[in-house]
Formats: sequence, structure tokens, C-alpha cells
Amino acid sequence: MITAATPIHTATINGVVVRLFRGPADGPDMPWHAHEELLAALALPRDLRRTLKAALLKSWKKSCHTVEVDDDPVLIAPHFVAQGLIGMAQEIGKGVTTTPDLVDREYARAGVAAMSALTAHIPAAADRFTWAMQAFHNQGGQA
Repeated sequence: MITAATPIHTATINGVVVRLFRGPADGPDMPWHAHEELLAALALPRDLRRTLKAALLKSWKKSCHTVEVDDDPVLIAPHFVAQGLIGMAQEIGKGVTTTPDLVDREYARAGVAAMSALTAHIPAAADRFTWAMQAFHNQGGQA
């Protein structure tokens, strides 16, 4: 059964709307992203986006989840997957895409806003910091 989800933050990254979500596990976790939207924001060719999605599902299927947003299935992936994709685009994507540095900056800003949404229920700044460190350690349930 696919769980219904609502984005905790929506950002425009390189002209593409990218939704960020609360992770599926209980407890602190970094924001998760709509995977196909981040691939589109990286301005990768459609065939390469399909190949990368297939590789993700083959190698990291247990780390990804499909959620339902407004009656549509959306593949979400943890923060470390976004970092890997953006890093890959920065390292080897220069001939494929011209925007990985822009995507990196805009994704980072979106992540800050998403973390603020995730920690809004925590009144003290020190406690928010502790929660964020736990989220970084737990990200994607990979701890």
C-alpha cells in the first residue's frame, strides 16, 4: 500500500519545482526529495534520467519509497541520494549539463527551509541542532 504524503517544502530549483518530504521512518531524518523532479532540475537528458532512476531502484530500492501525492505516485529518495546525484553531475556532467553548481546551491537553500519545517515543533535552538545532527546520522535509515 502506498502512503499518502504532503510535501514539507516546495522549491524552484533551476526552474523546476522540486518537492521535499518528511522521510518515512519515525524519528529524526534529513528531508527526502521527489527524485524525478531533482533529476529534471539537473537538466539531464530524459534517457539519462531514466537510466539513473533504474540504477537507483536496482541498487538502493530499500532506501527509496513511493508515496501518493494528490492521487499521483511519487518516488522519494533520501538526502544522501540527492547529494550523490548533484556531486556526480558536478564531477562528470560538464558535457551533459551546465547547471550542477546552481542546483547544488538551490537544493541547499531548499534543504534549510525543509529542515526548518521538520524542526518547527522544537522550541529551543540547541534542541533543533541536536535533532538535525541525529537526522544527519540517521538519514534514509542508513545509520
